[in-house]
Amino acid sequence: MSDFTFKQQANTSLREKVTSDLREAILSGNLSPGARIREMDVAEQMGISRGPVREAIRQLEREGLLISYPYKETVVADLDSNEVRDILIPIRLHIESFVIKRYLDKMDEAFFANLQSIVDEMRQAFQNDQKSRLVELDILFHQQILELAAERTVLLTWQSIVNQIRLHFTKNLPFFKLDHLETDHQQLLDALRTRDPAVAEQAIIKHTASEDSLLWIATK
Repeated sequence: MSDFTFKQQANTSLREKVTSDLREAILSGNLSPGARIREMDVAEQMGISRGPVREAIRQLEREGLLISYPYKETVVADLDSNEVRDILIPIRLHIESFVIKRYLDKMDEAFFANLQSIVDEMRQAFQNDQKSRLVELDILFHQQILELAAERTVLLTWQSIVNQIRLHFTKNLPFFKLDHLETDHQQLLDALRTRDPAVAEQAIIKHTASEDSLLWIATK
């Protein structure tokens, strides 16, 4: 074997656990946008050394959830409505439109049944006032579409923005009107089932415009 050696698994697992816990605290709203993250405080609270915390912070910076200012502080990231409307939403529309147009004929009955089960669960989540679950189901629905793509760039692009979309949802969740979320996705699913490219493309444009309003109207 070459001189290359892997890191010890225990250290890697701890780093991943710290990253997961920090990410969950941010996306659940327990750490709000602008909240200061002190490496020493997190390490002391978790009863660990500062190394895994430092690595976790770097990872969450790459995900767009944390911002570190050199020689100053690290804070939970924030997104304003213009950034969501002018950057994140157009990126989503572009990659979803691409996948729908290129892979519409690959959507079989098993695929549609999977999307239908997500929509059905949305209805239950709304009835049970499970807002956070609705957000995750919304994201899951669209991810299922994007995972049809063979092009790596599609999922890499999605992965680069999905946590920022979650972050904005979390920030404004108390203000959202989610009663139409299930029906909007049902309409999109019904359009995809037609396998008509024109119908499907118009549906994703309409759907994205609807989610655009949902995502940023609370901050106007």
